[in-house]
Amino acid sequence: MIKVGIVGSEGFMVGELIALLINHEDVVLEKVYAPEHVGEMVSHIHPGLFNFREIVFTDNADFSELEVLFVCLNSARAKAFYSSHILPESLKVIDFSYELRPLDEQRVAKTAELCSGREFVYGLPEMNRRAICNASSVSVPGSFANSVIVGLIPLAKHLLMNSELHVSSVIGHTENAARPQSSAIHYDSMSDRITLYHPFEHRQTKEMEYALRCCQNSFTQPINFLPIRGNFVRGTYACTYFDIDVSLDEIKKFYREHFDDHSFVYIQDTVPDIRQVVNTNYSIIHLMKYGRKLMVVSVQDNLLKGGAGTAVHIMNLMCGLVETTGLKLKPVTY
Repeated sequence: MIKVGIVGSEGFMVGELIALLINHEDVVLEKVYAPEHVGEMVSHIHPGLFNFREIVFTDNADFSELEVLFVCLNSARAKAFYSSHILPESLKVIDFSYELRPLDEQRVAKTAELCSGREFVYGLPEMNRRAICNASSVSVPGSFANSVIVGLIPLAKHLLMNSELHVSSVIGHTENAARPQSSAIHYDSMSDRITLYHPFEHRQTKEMEYALRCCQNSFTQPINFLPIRGNFVRGTYACTYFDIDVSLDEIKKFYREHFDDHSFVYIQDTVPDIRQVVNTNYSIIHLMKYGRKLMVVSVQDNLLKGGAGTAVHIMNLMCGLVETTGLKLKPVTY
C-alpha cells in the first residue's frame, strides 16, 4: 500500500481528495496535516465526510514515513509551508497552489529556491503524461485552464493554433478553494446568481498560454477569456472558438488519434450536458464548425477532473499504477 498524506484542511477540493484517497484500493491515508485544527475530525470542516470519524487533523509534521504528499494550500500558505518544512528527497509532492505552477523560467527558479531544489512538472496528464511518470514534484493545473487546454491539445500538437482565441467558461460555484458552509461562494449563498469575474485578466489565462506554447512553440495568439460563476453547484462548461482552415472531419480525426490512449477524455458528437461529468474524472469534448470558425466545447467536474481527480491521476502515474485506479466514478445523472 502507498502511504500518503495531505497538507491543508479547507476547500471543497480537499474534501473530495480525502474521499478519493480513502476509497483508493492501493492507498492508505496516513495523515491530514492542519495544525490549526489539530484533534478535530475532518467532518467538522467537511460535513459530507461524517462517516469517517477516525480521520482527525494532526500537527505531526514528520513526513518521513510517507511516499506521496498532497499540498493543498493557497499560494501564500504553500510558500510558508515549504519555507518552514524540509521534506524528504524521496517524497513525491503534488501541489495545488498557483504560484508553484512552472509557467516561466523565473517562477521555476524561485520555486526551486523555495522548495530545496525541487522542480515541479506541470501536471496535465493529457499533455504531459510521460514527464509526470518520471517526476518527483508535480503541480496540479487550475480548473479553468484544465478544461480549456484539454479541449485544444490535439490542434496545438498539429501546429494549428494560429488565430485569436475567444473563450467563455462557466464554472459551478463550489470552487476548489471555497470552504463548505462558511464561504461566500457556498451554494446556499449563490442560488440564482451568475457573475462575470476578472474578464480578460484572469490569472489562469497565463496558464493557458503556457500550456499551448508547450504543445506548439510558435503559439503567440491572444486569448480573450471570459470566466463566469454559474448558478449550478459544480462543473466547468468551456466554449472556445477561433478560425481554422481545416475540415471538421480532419479535426475530429486528430482528436480521436490523440485521445485514443487517454482514459478520461471522450469525444462526443452531440452537445454535452454538464451532468454527464459531475462526480467523475472525465472530460467530454464536442466539436462544431461554422464557416472558418471552430467551436470546441469541453466539460468537466471542476472539483474532480479540475482538481482532486487529476491529483489522484497524477499520483497513479508517479507511482506506476494503472491511471484509472480509484477514479472509475459514475456521474450523478442517469
